[in-house]
Amino acid sequence: MTILSFHPCFGADKQIILGPRPLSLEDRLHIGQADAILLPQGCSAELYLACAHSRAAVFPEYGVRFKYPGKTGQAKLFQEFSIPHPETRCWRSTAELTVFLKKGNPLPHGFPFFLKIDGLHEGEGVFFIEEEANLRDVLGQLREREASGVCSFLTQSAVPTYGNILRAVIIGMNTYTFWKRPGQKGGMITNISKGGRIDQEWLPDLQERAAAAAREVSLKTGINLAAIDFAAAVEEPDPQLLVLEINYFFARRGLGGTTRYYRILYDAVRRWLAQQDEEPDRIVLY
Repeated sequence: MTILSFHPCFGADKQIILGPRPLSLEDRLHIGQADAILLPQGCSAELYLACAHSRAAVFPEYGVRFKYPGKTGQAKLFQEFSIPHPETRCWRSTAELTVFLKKGNPLPHGFPFFLKIDGLHEGEGVFFIEEEANLRDVLGQLREREASGVCSFLTQSAVPTYGNILRAVIIGMNTYTFWKRPGQKGGMITNISKGGRIDQEWLPDLQERAAAAAREVSLKTGINLAAIDFAAAVEEPDPQLLVLEINYFFARRGLGGTTRYYRILYDAVRRWLAQQDEEPDRIVLY
């Protein structure tokens, strides 16, 4: 029984630090001989597919990550798996939205709403659209981005969260929740790296509901390593939790920092290996 690790922090029977290079023939031979494979969060589609098509058990499960890429892909994922989410419309380009509006169609969402650029994460590329002038300005910025190949985006109804986003992090069989809250009152877009703050105590009942909702997403999709962001109308007495996005790369501050995160992940990997009838003691955390 052979455990193969592509993860830079986990040693195993065989460890390969792939980095940015493509898979070699030797790499593929090792994949074909493995019984269990550990992947890095920076896993490429090439690496995941090679491992997924082998006979080995693979952790993490990244099938939906590559089948439904980006924000527009996730919008399709939420629809197909009946995952509650805000009303969302995907656009291939600014030209598609402009033509849609010139035909006399009303905006698919009333003001205010969010516009989110595909392929960006952790609050980047998110715009809060409050009026038509605001929309024209943001579309102008997007047209400049289109020159570099960034085209698709989505528009999404705004949930009155007042910038408070509830995050549930799935790590193996466990789920960890906390709030991302704006650093200043009135902020609608919260980014921890830009002044937002972590709050692990606020509205614990909603945190429990988010943990249960994240586990349901995990059961439906197979996801076992990701951060799921939820929106809720926090001033309502019994708000619905709506999934905003799934982050496969996520900040670790809300989990206690990088060192604690890797300890949690290491324990989750050991538990997963035991479930595969592998020996957990054959991996080490560097």
